[in-house]
Amino acid sequence: MNILKRIVLFALAFSALPAYADWSAEDEYACSDNVAGKFKYYALALSWSPEFCRSHPGLRHEPQCRENRRFIVHGLWPQCENDAPRECRNGGRPDRVDKRRIHAFMLSDYLIRHEWRAHGTCTALSRSGYFELTEALYRKLNLPGLAETAEAEEIERLFMEKNPGLDDDEIVLSCGANGQRSSAKTLDEVIVCFDRNTHAFTRCENIRDTCRTQKTVTITGAR
Repeated sequence: MNILKRIVLFALAFSALPAYADWSAEDEYACSDNVAGKFKYYALALSWSPEFCRSHPGLRHEPQCRENRRFIVHGLWPQCENDAPRECRNGGRPDRVDKRRIHAFMLSDYLIRHEWRAHGTCTALSRSGYFELTEALYRKLNLPGLAETAEAEEIERLFMEKNPGLDDDEIVLSCGANGQRSSAKTLDEVIVCFDRNTHAFTRCENIRDTCRTQKTVTITGAR
């Protein structure tokens, strides 16, 4: 292989690296300072509706409870290396969105407003672009059926089997996050991480798995 060809191949390989390969302390500071567009990757949080409805009895009339939904989207969250931005200044354009389309994966109007304000503004996307990307990443996943009890590693394995290319450091389980009747041993969310540019699965760097310390994880049954 001649020298010129080696140089070209090296340049192509380098250009294919994620944009955050050169993530610096200044980038981390800007991300922590809630500057729109300064983040490393996306975390897609999927709420297990049966547990949300069980642990929030006062919200049992919410659409996701009335319709006996399973996994729905809680939110799409930009992430830093050690932190996560929120309510970013100079965020993307708050244009109109098609709520009927969004309701297919995020059923609450309150949540639509909240997720845009708290997280969407930090992506530097327009509001419609933020929810279009949220839907695209949600549709990319094949969601498994879940038994009533399982080890955390078994839940992750089911997701990995359904989604080739997903590794165990690219998925995080959340147990007992909140709710009047929350339990530290009960699954409430599954979080999958995506590259901000290619939207391929990527490592969840700063999100703590709160289910792996449990011997078994209780999964509230879907009706």
